[in-house]
Amino acid sequence: MNEAVRTPTIPESLISARLLMLQSRRLILATLERRLRQQPVGSLRVRVDHMRDATASAHANYCSSMLRWGSSDTPEYWPVAFTCLITTANSLTGKLRGVAPDLPLSDRYLVATDVEVLEQLVEQWRDSARSSIAAVA
Repeated sequence: MNEAVRTPTIPESLISARLLMLQSRRLILATLERRLRQQPVGSLRVRVDHMRDATASAHANYCSSMLRWGSSDTPEYWPVAFTCLITTANSLTGKLRGVAPDLPLSDRYLVATDVEVLEQLVEQWRDSARSSIAAVA
């Protein structure tokens, strides 16, 4: 009964607050989307779009906070880190594919090789992300 209660650090509190904000936005968005399916009203559609943007922003804030202040020793860190890597690699892959047709043939081959390597890395990161998510759950 005399166990000391550990006070969370400021970074832990910030990460926790950002996670709570993200979760609340997701719940609100789900409720609004359900209402929109039941009654497709234009004003509700605007609210849903706004809440989607707010949810995406809250997700970005949470991920940024976790990567900046989170500890790699915690299991919650790794799904965020792998998701960030996957998102960045997918974006880069899309950009490389978009510019490849405009490049000389020799450069196209190099870009195609880079895209292939990125896709293999993404698959490895997805496997690692699944494992880290299973460890948290």
